[in-house]
Amino acid sequence: MKKIFTTVTAVAFAFSVAGFAVAAEKAAAPAAAPAAAKPAPAAEKAAPMAEKKTTKPKAQQVTGTVETVDAAAGTLTVKGRKGNVDLKAGEKVKLADVKVGDKVVVKYADGTASSVKAVKAPKAKKAEPKADAKPMAEKKTAPAAAPAPPAAPVKK
Repeated sequence: MKKIFTTVTAVAFAFSVAGFAVAAEKAAAPAAAPAAAKPAPAAEKAAPMAEKKTTKPKAQQVTGTVETVDAAAGTLTVKGRKGNVDLKAGEKVKLADVKVGDKVVVKYADGTASSVKAVKAPKAKKAEPKADAKPMAEKKTAPAAAPAPPAAPVKK
């Protein structure tokens, strides 16, 4: 009985190993097929799924200083808080108005700028002294605290 069981197990093992070898040969065969061959049905189903998943890139915004401008090539580099961003100007963007050193806000997606707007510098408040304010030299200051007398030694 043991001999029969051992023989049957050995034959089953041999068939399983042979099955893996045949499957590997069939899997390698389509890769060697000519490019003009019609794709497998599974690949046809996967292609529309991949097209549906592609969406518009998320719009981003960077505020910073213009490092470089090339109006002829339509490119600019903006230095923001997180580093430099190299961008290509979109159809509606006019780089003729942008100069190196300008502070700008740029909206972009996928490396293409959709808008470039100059940041207006906030108005600086003039620090004018009040009419009744006295110059620092004339202001009275509190006298410095006198140093504490040295502590008396403790006798035991």
